[in-house]
Amino acid sequence: MSELPKIAGFVTAGHAVLFEDVEARRCDVCASALKDVDAEADDEHASGSGLLVWSRGDERRYQEPPLCASCATAIGVSALQRWEIEEEEG
Repeated sequence: MSELPKIAGFVTAGHAVLFEDVEARRCDVCASALKDVDAEADDEHASGSGLLVWSRGDERRYQEPPLCASCATAIGVSALQRWEIEEEEG
């Protein structure tokens, strides 16, 4: 993004900045910028996604939030640990 001129505490933005079509994919957990799918997969900020499923009545909804490798790993390990705890208890 280009630097915007600052005038006496105000910031101005032209048409090009206001309607710029740049959507950086960000991790839903930590908000770090994610690289494209074509980038190296073993990088910490490689692109991935989770899966959220919920229902209301007869309607099912699915959402695939983008996640970085670090957050995806932390969520996956936490889920496995909770599953193990529930298996031991019940």
